[in-house]
Amino acid sequence: MGDPRVRNVDGFTTVQHHTVPEYLHPGQGRLPDGYTACIIGASAGIGEHIAYAFATAHASTIILCARNTSKLDRVADHITSTICSNYAKKPIINIHECDLADTASVEALAAYIQSDVLEKGGRLDAMIPNASYAPPIEGMKVTENSPELVRKAFDTNFLGVYAIAHHFVPILLESRNQKGGAGHFFVIGSIAGSITKGIIANTGYTISKMAQTRLVEYIAVQYGKEGILAVTIHPGSVLTDMAIGNTPEGFMPYLIDEVGLCGAVVTWLAGMKREEVDWLGGRMISANWDMKELMEKREAIVEKDLLKFEMITR
Repeated sequence: MGDPRVRNVDGFTTVQHHTVPEYLHPGQGRLPDGYTACIIGASAGIGEHIAYAFATAHASTIILCARNTSKLDRVADHITSTICSNYAKKPIINIHECDLADTASVEALAAYIQSDVLEKGGRLDAMIPNASYAPPIEGMKVTENSPELVRKAFDTNFLGVYAIAHHFVPILLESRNQKGGAGHFFVIGSIAGSITKGIIANTGYTISKMAQTRLVEYIAVQYGKEGILAVTIHPGSVLTDMAIGNTPEGFMPYLIDEVGLCGAVVTWLAGMKREEVDWLGGRMISANWDMKELMEKREAIVEKDLLKFEMITR
C-alpha cells in the first residue's frame, strides 16, 4: 500500500488473519439468549456473511435490511434451510427495506422495530450498518471526483450512519435499560479512512469513511456510560461486488480476505462480556488482527488512547 499509516494499522498485531481462526468461529455460540441483531446492507458480500455468522452463533432474531429486499429472500432461505437446518430452534428472520442515503427509509425502519419488536416484547441488541458507497475509481483526486459523487458517498457512509445513530441509539438504550439488551452499535468501516495517498486513496470514499469513524467516537463519548458499545470494524480486504467495480487493477491482488472474517469478529465481539470489551468503545479494530493479541494490548491501548483519529502535534 502507498500510505505507511495503513501499513501501521495492518501490522498492529504481529499475527494477521485472512481466514477465520478456529477460536473465532461463530458456531461456538457465545451470544446471550434472545439476542437480536439488525444488519443494514445484508443482501450480499460482507453484510450477507455477517448475517450468516449471527445465524451460526444462534442469534434469536436477525433483521435483514437492504435497498433491494428481493435479494434478502435468498439470504433468509440460506439461513433457515442450510445454516440452521439442524438447529432445534431456528432464528426468527425479518426482512425490511432500508436505504442509508434516505433518511425517511431509516425512520421507517426505526418505526418498524419500535412497533413490531420492542412493543411486542422483544428487544434490539445490535445495530450493524454495513452498507457503503464508493465513487468510481476513475475519479480519485479532488479535481476528478465530482461533488455529486462525493455527496453520494457522504449520504451513505456518513449521513446514513448518522441517521441510524440518531434513530437507533434511543432504541438500543431502551432495550438495554428495560429488557437487558446488549447496546451494541457496530459500524463496518474501513482503514481507508486513515489514508491520503496511494492507489486506493479515493477522495470521496476515504474522507467519508474517516468522518464515519469519527462519528463512532462521538457516539462512544456521548452514550458509552449509558450502555452503548460503539465500535468501528474494518472487514479486511475482501473481493466483494463493490470492490470489483471500484478497486484499481493494481490493488486487486490484495483482496484476499475471507468474506466471512468480519462476521466472525462481529459475533465474537457481540458474545464477549461487557466488562471485557468496554474499553474498545469509540475505537476502530481490524478483522485481520488477532483478537487474542488485541486483548493483551488493552493496557497500552487505553493508556495511549490508541485506535482513534487525532491531530498529531508531537
